[in-house]
Amino acid sequence: ARSDSMASVYSGAGEGRWCGSVAVRGEVEFSLQYDYKQLTFEVHVSQCKDLAPVDSKRNRSDPYVKVYLLPDKSKGGKRKTKVKKHTLNPVFDETLKFHIGLNGLETRTLWLTVWHSDMFGRNDFLGEVRMPLENKIFDDPTPKWYPLQERTEPFDDPITYKGEVIVGLKFVPPDPSGDVSSDKSLVKGKKNVSRGSLHVLVKEARNLQTRAKNSGTCDPFCKSYLLPDKGRSGKQKTGVVRRSGGSPVWGHTFVYKDVSIQELAERGLELTVWDHDRIASNEFLGGVRFNLGT
Repeated sequence: ARSDSMASVYSGAGEGRWCGSVAVRGEVEFSLQYDYKQLTFEVHVSQCKDLAPVDSKRNRSDPYVKVYLLPDKSKGGKRKTKVKKHTLNPVFDETLKFHIGLNGLETRTLWLTVWHSDMFGRNDFLGEVRMPLENKIFDDPTPKWYPLQERTEPFDDPITYKGEVIVGLKFVPPDPSGDVSSDKSLVKGKKNVSRGSLHVLVKEARNLQTRAKNSGTCDPFCKSYLLPDKGRSGKQKTGVVRRSGGSPVWGHTFVYKDVSIQELAERGLELTVWDHDRIASNEFLGGVRFNLGT
């Protein structure tokens, strides 16, 4: 069994582990230009080299680049490249454009960050470059290399503690001696080879952060998806524990059948905990995501 913090998987930031997950290394090549006709500031992101591997076993990451013009950290002020899969030396060759007057750039700071994209969890910080744009002259379109730096301050939205969930994961391989002769649906001459199953024991949760309603009690249940499938058919859930004090015990096992160990390496598991409400919408209490490949 393992215990994981119930950090929200629905965080709008999605920036995730900015400190301590991987040691920052490598360089990024980009150039800065200003289009006086279009009144557009252009950041041409060429490439990166020698990035840190988030997947240390396979020595690779899935990097992308994101740019803000500080102090604007709004969603509308964000520009980013496409993700490049399975590489430490990605070539982007993309131009990120900001519609802003030349005088407006005088008070801005270029904040370029490199990230590893995680489909099933929170993205990993791979490095940054900060460059004040005051008195900057944009007359040289030649891209230059800049060393990536560690972050020296936390992001504005750190992961909020929402309690803990105790979970056990077990892969059950197929039974090689299984009798398939009784399956009348089999096509003649073909064997029905089961690929195994994933068993997810959701034992209990602790210290759920509930709203001050019903004297601090809640009616929690746990919902599970085997990502990337988030269709209704792929959803499984526990029963509701009535009037829990924030530490419900479910002892429930979700079973995902007909999956191979190789397939699971490319998939993720999402567990979310909800406070059941018979009248209004259920209240989200927190969740975790597991990358089953690590």
